[in-house]
Amino acid sequence: MREMRKFSTISKWIVTPLTAGAVLMIAPAAQSAAPTPGKSCKPAEIGVQSGFKDPKEGSQTLTCGRLGKKHVWVITKVTVPANLDTKFIKVTGDTSAGATLGKPKGQPPTTLFSADIVKGGGATVAAGASVTVHYTLMAWSTGKIVESSWTSGQTASFPLTGVIKGWQDGIPGMREGGRRLLIVPPALGYGASPDHPLGKETLIFVVDLLKVG
Repeated sequence: MREMRKFSTISKWIVTPLTAGAVLMIAPAAQSAAPTPGKSCKPAEIGVQSGFKDPKEGSQTLTCGRLGKKHVWVITKVTVPANLDTKFIKVTGDTSAGATLGKPKGQPPTTLFSADIVKGGGATVAAGASVTVHYTLMAWSTGKIVESSWTSGQTASFPLTGVIKGWQDGIPGMREGGRRLLIVPPALGYGASPDHPLGKETLIFVVDLLKVG
């Protein structure tokens, strides 16, 4: 897929970081020291919840869950400010709904800009991996939303090898459950296609990573 508009492999996805049999409840088992997103927990702690304070994202609720053969602390609830301000734009941090973006400020960056609005607690995206996401796309020049999977109600699934360079370079390192802001200059977007309606546009993406693989 060479263009974001060609996201055609659509699938519904419910993010469930725990196994089907796990129950979200406070269990009496002793917790591992200092639960941290993505760090190991004990099999006996499945379903145990713990609070975690992130200096950027705010208060989080972690739950010990099973990811493959590993037991790790995953983020099951994040309390964030209503809007998180970056150097260029404000973005809402509530990942249960589509992002609301402010108006772009100043001149657009000439290189790829990436900022995690919310860090996820699940699997990490490797280069070239397949992902399932929700996304919102805004055009820098107009400050208007071009398209949003949240509006259509359908997630998008695709390999990173098939999308624009800005995504190939900007999505690796994200973790499931995270929200990332990408500001993509034309050279890493559709600049190679001068006839494309967004060929000269700086693209603002907010990406919510639902699943890796």
